[in-house]
Amino acid sequence: MKVKIRSLLVNVLAILILISMTACSSTGSSSNKNNSSKDGVVEVTYWHMWTGDWKKLIDDLVDEFNESHPDIRVKALSIAGDADSKFLTAQAGGTPPDVMTQWNQVIPSWAEKGAILSLEEYISGSAPELKDWMYPIVAEIGSYKGEMYAVPFSMDAFALFYNKDIFKEEGLDPENPPKTIGELDAVQDKLWKMDDRGFVERVGFMPAGITLWGPAFSSQWADADGKITATHENNLKALKWFESYTKKYDPMKVASFNKSMSANTINSTWPFLGGKTVFDVDGMWRLLDLEKYAPDLNYGVIPLPYPEENGKPNSSWVGGNYNIIPAGAKHPKEAWEFILWLTGYKNEEWAGNMLPKGGWIPASPKITDTAGYQDFMNEIPARKVFVDLFNSENVQITPVIPVQQYYWDRLESAEEAVMTGKSTAEKALEEVQKEVENEMKKIK
Repeated sequence: MKVKIRSLLVNVLAILILISMTACSSTGSSSNKNNSSKDGVVEVTYWHMWTGDWKKLIDDLVDEFNESHPDIRVKALSIAGDADSKFLTAQAGGTPPDVMTQWNQVIPSWAEKGAILSLEEYISGSAPELKDWMYPIVAEIGSYKGEMYAVPFSMDAFALFYNKDIFKEEGLDPENPPKTIGELDAVQDKLWKMDDRGFVERVGFMPAGITLWGPAFSSQWADADGKITATHENNLKALKWFESYTKKYDPMKVASFNKSMSANTINSTWPFLGGKTVFDVDGMWRLLDLEKYAPDLNYGVIPLPYPEENGKPNSSWVGGNYNIIPAGAKHPKEAWEFILWLTGYKNEEWAGNMLPKGGWIPASPKITDTAGYQDFMNEIPARKVFVDLFNSENVQITPVIPVQQYYWDRLESAEEAVMTGKSTAEKALEEVQKEVENEMKKIK
């Protein structure tokens, strides 16, 4: 009991410190009627969740904005740990940031709660063509009940990386990677490596991320009316495919292998870089890691393989780095100016040269078509695989429902239960269906 109390006190203290830090950062900018600091410069508090190499890049972008906008000074703060809870706690205490980059599935939930502002007023005032300027699916992600609450400055799509060197070592054609699920199953089975004791030294492929693979199986997580459809036959087909790998490979040995890898797989610690995995699903930003940390690695990138029957080629789950303005923000007007600058609206040439620094995909085809971004794609042809997915009819987003993040969390738990042999695919999805339906009832 003492340990639990001590842990609770530590958590409370951390929250109080965070609120205090935020309050301090905004005091100077909100002390007069003009919401400006003493020198006439509005100070905008910006929260994001990037760490490592990414934090340095964001700091550089903020510095660039500040230099080109002398009347605004953005102060960036990297929020480690549970950024969502910290945001809601700060807002409840009356000290939210002015702007936040959010990539978790919380936009509909926060919009439903009134925690973030609708951006329709700002869009109609200074960016009336913004929604048409974006890729259609991009605008859809940031909208809720017909209004836009979040605007991205970069997007993500996912594809399958594979190690060509290991293909060659095992007598496989590195220029003929698998296109279907059946081909992937057969090829990867030849690429596992065990030691004398039967422990895993190298993984050929292990399914992970049911929501990433769902589009290839024509998954449907909710219908057009927002009704939960976790047990849809295509969802079950995808998860049963995941489950089939637990029959071929000992979940305990795979878990032991995963535990031996770094818990943090950002940048140089990505297992694919060291040949520990032959196939891996990830985003375009990983190409920067390959260029920086494994420049001699011979690899390929292909769209996700799909089932032979009713499968969807050129599929992917897509998301992005979306900026929101909290309700109660001290400087929403200046926050909007920062958001619009980051997204590259009407400033495509600049964005076409900025986005490559993070290995990011543009929110608009007009940025993709700039000379700077085309040069970036031509440097490494694999980049085109990711960018082209935004022109595909077979990409999907998270259902835009107010329990979006909860739903995705429950699916992750269901996947883990299946992959560790604790549940069958059928039972796991039935449980998700009940849990999410009950959560939806709380809102209604």
